[in-house]
Amino acid sequence: MIGYQERVPMNACIVQRLALALGTLLFPLITTASDLAPSTEWQLVFNDEFSGDHVDLTKWNLRDPWGKERNQELQAYVTNAFELRDGVLRIKAERRTVRYDGKLRHYTSGMMTTYRKFEQQFGRFEIRARVPRGNGMWPAIWLLPAPLGWPPEIDVMEVLGHETAKLYTTHHWAQDGYKQADTGITMGPDLAGDFHVFAIEWDAAKIVWTVDGKERFRSVKSIPRVPMYLLMNLAIGGHWGNPPDRTTPFPGAFEIDYVRVYQRSAQTVAR
Repeated sequence: MIGYQERVPMNACIVQRLALALGTLLFPLITTASDLAPSTEWQLVFNDEFSGDHVDLTKWNLRDPWGKERNQELQAYVTNAFELRDGVLRIKAERRTVRYDGKLRHYTSGMMTTYRKFEQQFGRFEIRARVPRGNGMWPAIWLLPAPLGWPPEIDVMEVLGHETAKLYTTHHWAQDGYKQADTGITMGPDLAGDFHVFAIEWDAAKIVWTVDGKERFRSVKSIPRVPMYLLMNLAIGGHWGNPPDRTTPFPGAFEIDYVRVYQRSAQTVAR
């Protein structure tokens, strides 16, 4: 989310169209919480099913831990951008003018993190969510190191609202003072059409990204070996993707059904 984002070259457009058609067949359009329960090798260590009427502040901070503009984004992150309804958390983006980081902003949205409340090194991070549609919408689920710093960064998912069938999965690190990134870009299905389960499985040797239980990408380059906390946000505009326009539906919402984080069970580790 913070760092460099790889773009698809123009000569890949035909491949992407074919991948979109194939992806719709390969990945289910609807998933349920029970569809993708991990095997007994995993032990649940953190979760939120969003079944109450307010965000659990023992688990989440409703603010950007950096508290400043990044990526030329247009929104102000505010604490009243969150709504729980029917077991689903909605991070809402609205046209509102507020002052943020010393500037007037004409959009508001939300960021929530587990910073200083939950961090983990390695494991399975699983989130069932539906992304918003519309120019300027930029939902993301990602991990950053604790204590506060960057890099490394693991992007569980990023989607741009004007191309909601294209998924970006990225791992960022630094080498010899230069920013590095390993990015997977995959197509299909339309991630705004229904809820899908986004997950990574991260260990000392690799990171594997899946959607609805199907592998999308893996990285074996400079894998981070530090505790990391979870962030979920809906950015507006920025240097990557389109700005909002008159076609962008406001309010928009990034919807999250659940968050579940696992460690490998003691029995599995002992093998």
